[in-house]
Amino acid sequence: MTAEIADHENRIKVPENITYRLAGADDIVSWDDFVERHPNKTFAHRWNWSQILARSFHVKPYYCMAQRDGRVVGILPATLTKSMIFGKFMISLPWLDYGGPLAENQEIAAGLVDYCVALAKKSNCRFLEMRAMSRPLPGLVNKEEKFTFVLKLEGSEETIWQSIDGKAKNQVRKAIKSGLEVNFGGIELLDEFYKIFAYNMRDLGTPVWPKSLYAEMFRCFPNDIELALVKLGNLYIGGGLVVHYQDYSGVPSASSYRKYLNLCPNNILYWEVIKRCFKRGSRSFDFGRSSLDAGTFNFKKQWIKNPGPQIWQYKLLTIDTLPELNPSNPKFKWAIKLWRRLPLPIANALGPRIVTKLP
Repeated sequence: MTAEIADHENRIKVPENITYRLAGADDIVSWDDFVERHPNKTFAHRWNWSQILARSFHVKPYYCMAQRDGRVVGILPATLTKSMIFGKFMISLPWLDYGGPLAENQEIAAGLVDYCVALAKKSNCRFLEMRAMSRPLPGLVNKEEKFTFVLKLEGSEETIWQSIDGKAKNQVRKAIKSGLEVNFGGIELLDEFYKIFAYNMRDLGTPVWPKSLYAEMFRCFPNDIELALVKLGNLYIGGGLVVHYQDYSGVPSASSYRKYLNLCPNNILYWEVIKRCFKRGSRSFDFGRSSLDAGTFNFKKQWIKNPGPQIWQYKLLTIDTLPELNPSNPKFKWAIKLWRRLPLPIANALGPRIVTKLP
């Protein structure tokens, strides 16, 4: 297949000796082997996410692979979502902070994107979205409003502690004085975690992710997923989901009951998780993405003084402007206010059906 990225000033030509196709069950081992060897790999590029997202989000995986003489030279994981309200769109990858192609060079990456775009067009998608591109490609629309917060776990525990802002350290001390403790465990803690998470998401005016998402993660990555719960006496008041991959760790989901925030449960949660990740041999800890000046942005800034920009890239197909389906969009203020007033059982029942169909 010969392909070109449609950018007149920065045209990338894709070599003809590369084969592009959709990967299948027979490719799982070679897919994950390629990911493990790639310097820009993320835990989101692992094959099992295709199963997790298909089962919990009910999306269709389009896992694109590039080969030269039968050898894997690039991969691009994506999923197709069908929404009655928002139409069809392809994302690499939903829920996760990361996505886009991993390839031996930019030419192969460009070919993978073109191949995925062709699949998106065939399915009448409105756009292709690729999250946190490690090496942005020309000819695509960029979105640069998000930042990534990654703490380097280097030196000693004391070195890491001293790198944190004084306010965050004081809040950790306050949490300890308030009697808060952090317990770690597996799927047996999922009910407690999800109860806190769903309650907090409702209070924020945001539909909650399906509980099956977290259950599937434990099923597919039994040795790389754990839960951390903050306890006050006999009551769990906060918690976070911890993911590991080689020397990487992160918390993609965390919440605490708002009425206990004065005790700083989030601060002790993250500090105890960071210490645990450092002891297991992790060399980086990911707080996850945040938009500029959001509440989570300001919280994470206490831990990471200099967050890095996170570039999302789009190929617009049947639309002319980027989709802006986020809480900061003024158009959704009424929906947020309404959601906050819903009884929790109704919010929990409706939330997963809505949020899994949003771009």
